[in-house]
Amino acid sequence: MLALFMKKILVAEDDRNLSRSMDTWLTLEGFEVVTVYNGAEALNKLLHHKYDLLITDIVMPQLNGVELISQIRRLNPTLPIMVVSGKLNGEVLTELRGLNVNHILPKPIKPAEFRKMIDQVFLDESLTSN
Repeated sequence: MLALFMKKILVAEDDRNLSRSMDTWLTLEGFEVVTVYNGAEALNKLLHHKYDLLITDIVMPQLNGVELISQIRRLNPTLPIMVVSGKLNGEVLTELRGLNVNHILPKPIKPAEFRKMIDQVFLDESLTSN
């Protein structure tokens, strides 16, 4: 994985078992991980701290993933965002693409696919920032 310079990742996932798994996978790969369990907590963290990546579910309490991403895009249009969701359909995918979200992984998550997508997020980021 490309955990260069201790990248900081915010994980917004209301399924506590899945969020613990993602936290463990990412930490073992050398990332600094902060986990929250709803969209409102995620928005608060993003307003007060700098992250290199947001990983979010779509269906969450208080503020869903699409609402969260919409608000974040107004504040930080270039933040890399990865969506992990079991509720993906054509309408949601179109909305996500319109919000400049290009990294989308359907649940259930396979660890190898998850790691590959994390690498791709940071590879794409490095290509666009050069």
